[in-house]
Amino acid sequence: MKKLLLLFSLLLATNASAHTELTRTGELIEHTHIFNQCETKEKIDTLNQPPVRLKLGAFKYPRKAQQRGLEGVVLVEFDVDVGGKVINPKVIWSENEVFNPSALKTVSSSIYKPALENGKPILSKGLTQKHTFLLEGNENNLNLGKTFNNVLRDVKSGLRTGKVEKPIKKLDSLLARKNLDEITRASLLYLKASSLYRVEAPNEEIKNLLIESKQHYEEKIVQCARGSVSVKSVTSMKLQTFGGILLGQMYFDESSWEKTEKELSEALLASKGTGLQSQRFYPAYLQLGMASYNQQKWCLAAKSWEKAKKLAKEYQTDFPEQLAEPFKYAQSKI
Repeated sequence: MKKLLLLFSLLLATNASAHTELTRTGELIEHTHIFNQCETKEKIDTLNQPPVRLKLGAFKYPRKAQQRGLEGVVLVEFDVDVGGKVINPKVIWSENEVFNPSALKTVSSSIYKPALENGKPILSKGLTQKHTFLLEGNENNLNLGKTFNNVLRDVKSGLRTGKVEKPIKKLDSLLARKNLDEITRASLLYLKASSLYRVEAPNEEIKNLLIESKQHYEEKIVQCARGSVSVKSVTSMKLQTFGGILLGQMYFDESSWEKTEKELSEALLASKGTGLQSQRFYPAYLQLGMASYNQQKWCLAAKSWEKAKKLAKEYQTDFPEQLAEPFKYAQSKI
């Protein structure tokens, strides 16, 4: 077990590759579980079906946004007619208007299988689709401006030299300000927690910072034709993902399996479908599998390790031999 924990710690401290390949997504339905296969399945009514996307429209990352290193989320509302064609697309929320034309074009050129009512195609109104625009290799950039970037640079320098007292004091000074917006406060708390983790500070101190950071995540409730939709900025999504992974690591070290599962599931779900990539996902899925296995949640354990094996191959590392037999057993139970 000590070897596994050491492996996890090393991987958590590793940065993802710095490729400039662009990623994107657009999801019609909100994800409610990290693995859909582990959800309780309702009986399928073949005569009454929601619309199903058959083809995602052509996607283009705006050149201006790419050149400026911009990322963002756009929420588009639209209808699907009886022939499966998208009509009436409109942006109902956008993190940055530079992405709006691209999101609208992608939605407009998508093709759907129309919804069915009593076996007949019908018009579907008020569908929503989120588009997350991410620059690969930019996962550690929280886009909070010059002051935050300077603090981040000082923290990284301190970690390299082993002198973290000064940057930690700087973080405390910034956190003492009363005029900080929510997302900046959340980011500074996360940065302090991750810095203390790297210098092996007590788990309890790190956990408290991460739990406090969670209270300041930004979440927008956008009204649409079908009610309301929750959206997060790219920065908030990254914080929830990586802050949750680190908090899950804290609970994992304490063998608190239920809390480990909760935090890691929420963290990984936050970035599901966004195209966010990081080597930190590999140990997170390993830990999620172990936490689930210890609670006899066989499907979640098996699917987590299955994902970890794929990531191990992608990152050219070996899936732990110690988990081979538990993995087979979990698979046999589903």
